[in-house]
Amino acid sequence: MEKLWTKNFSLLVLITLAAFTVRQMAMSTFPMLVTWAGGSTAAAGKLTLLLTVASIAVRLVSGPLTDRYGRRSFMVIGAGIFACSTLVIALFPKIWVIAAMQLLFGAGLSCITTASGAAVADVTPPARLGEGMGFYTLGNSVAMAIGPAAGLWLIGLGTGNNYRGLYLAATLVLAAAGVMGALVNYRAPRKDSISFRLKEVLEPAALPASFLELLAVFSFTSVISYIASYAKETGIGSIGSFFLVYAAGMIAVRLIVGKVVDKKSERMVVMAAMALMAAAFAGIVKARTLTGLMVLAVLLGLGQGAVMPSLQKAAMKRVLPERRGAGNATYQLFSDIGTGFGAAVWGALAESAGYPAIYLGASAVCIAGFFLSAVLLGGQKKIETKRENTYENGGENGYAG
Repeated sequence: MEKLWTKNFSLLVLITLAAFTVRQMAMSTFPMLVTWAGGSTAAAGKLTLLLTVASIAVRLVSGPLTDRYGRRSFMVIGAGIFACSTLVIALFPKIWVIAAMQLLFGAGLSCITTASGAAVADVTPPARLGEGMGFYTLGNSVAMAIGPAAGLWLIGLGTGNNYRGLYLAATLVLAAAGVMGALVNYRAPRKDSISFRLKEVLEPAALPASFLELLAVFSFTSVISYIASYAKETGIGSIGSFFLVYAAGMIAVRLIVGKVVDKKSERMVVMAAMALMAAAFAGIVKARTLTGLMVLAVLLGLGQGAVMPSLQKAAMKRVLPERRGAGNATYQLFSDIGTGFGAAVWGALAESAGYPAIYLGASAVCIAGFFLSAVLLGGQKKIETKRENTYENGGENGYAG
């Protein structure tokens, strides 16, 4: 069996962990930062939208640029932009500065995730691509578990408003990510030219899996944004451990789902995950105890933990090696869209029909995803076989940017 945990692969997993840990540290404390700096909760929501807009805009160009100029270059550039945004906030925590830096924050994160996702597909043996994507996306899961706690701990040091310390720590983490990105070294496939036509910006072969990812992320934003409010309304009370339990379920399944995907098929795993999430969302409507809600958190973690690496493998194995940057950018773009619009759509539905309606709606989205998976993820084995001869054994020599 070909080696998975090469130097390059290990560095890419650590880079992802670093980037998403900073993201979770910042997102979990962002409303408090904005109010501390003199803004309002409503302003925090609008500033978060700036990050989403920047992420989406950069996704549209980062894929072709990564394919033309290299993965390593864009990981280092992304880490540098990301680190600049956190450093400037640490030095000048004013509302207008925070607003401007949200644009850099989103741009830097997009560059890192676009380039690193393509690089992982480059250096992972084709027969172990599902396993590789499982461990790669594990960085996001671990970050979700440790990032918010680390962020709250850092701002609690000293006076209890240590936002400068939080963002200085984030800058150091991102500097380390940039160094690790510079150490990634292999012969990456490159395109000879660059174009920003629609078919070059969006990789058609990655669209089926990307659309399913949009549905999965769109449905889950109902939990991220409104589960605390729903629990309060139903009398369940504080659910501070909900996302920790969710992250534990996600981490557990990602340790094994990759091997299952490699031996079976993405379609089978994605359909099972969509069905599990549909049941969990429907169960939230009936949950009236903290214990019941925690059981559903585990089920959601298992479903999300299985669906994301499976869909990312499905997207990347359809794409030519020299188009993996555009393929991963397409996948991440649809994820950004699902995240950005999900909260707004579910919020409007909650206001007009109540919180139970949004979880029934999320369940319906996953049911649609279940049936669409059967159609959109068919016939991939033949495509994957065509791609296998592009993998350079070991992936340790040459250049990545």
